[in-house]
Amino acid sequence: MPIYEFACDACGKDFEKLFRSMTARRPPICPHCSSRNVHKKFSTFAASGGDSRKGRGGATSCGTCSSGSCATCGH
Repeated sequence: MPIYEFACDACGKDFEKLFRSMTARRPPICPHCSSRNVHKKFSTFAASGGDSRKGRGGATSCGTCSSGSCATCGH
């Protein structure tokens, strides 16, 4: 289910909306002022390259760690 970022043209607040379908016909309602006068914002996502063992919060082990967590040994 995609999450889209919106900006309300009425009150100026930003918000996110989770859609069950990518073919939603009506714009969402602003949770701050209840306006339908909103527009979808351009969103970016984080992508990392290189060593896939890094940046996972220690959820994976590299095989050389005695503690079982690469966050501990830095690999």
